[in-house]
Amino acid sequence: MYHQSQMEMVQLKLVKSVFTVNPAYPASEDRIPIVVSLKNNGEFFDDGRLARFAQQFITGNPDRSPFFLDVEFAAVFALDPPPLPLERPYYVQKAFPRLVFPHLREYVAETTRRGGFTPLVVNQNLFDEDAEPEIDLLPDQPKWIH
Repeated sequence: MYHQSQMEMVQLKLVKSVFTVNPAYPASEDRIPIVVSLKNNGEFFDDGRLARFAQQFITGNPDRSPFFLDVEFAAVFALDPPPLPLERPYYVQKAFPRLVFPHLREYVAETTRRGGFTPLVVNQNLFDEDAEPEIDLLPDQPKWIH
């Protein structure tokens, strides 16, 4: 069991946003499979009271889908008391992603909507207790359907 640290997101920043439409993709009324990848990276600073976290969302091959989207959010978290070194992976794999993901999810949905598509809503069940802590989908394997 982990001891509870008070956690505060002291900064949230959109680091990268690339959205391009593939005009060569044939128009269709059918549901379109969209291949995506969601990556989490984080590190604690020396004393463990501050941590940097980044979450990146990328759609698959732009030649095989109607659009390409690459979005990355970064956050800085303050923790008091600092977590023990063995507890740090929990924060990077579970706690930080749960706090940053709603911002990323909203940004992805709004960007695709403004691009002329039905909003791409990424499923929040990625962070259920039985979900894998490392989320990195293999290329060319659809996870969400647009």
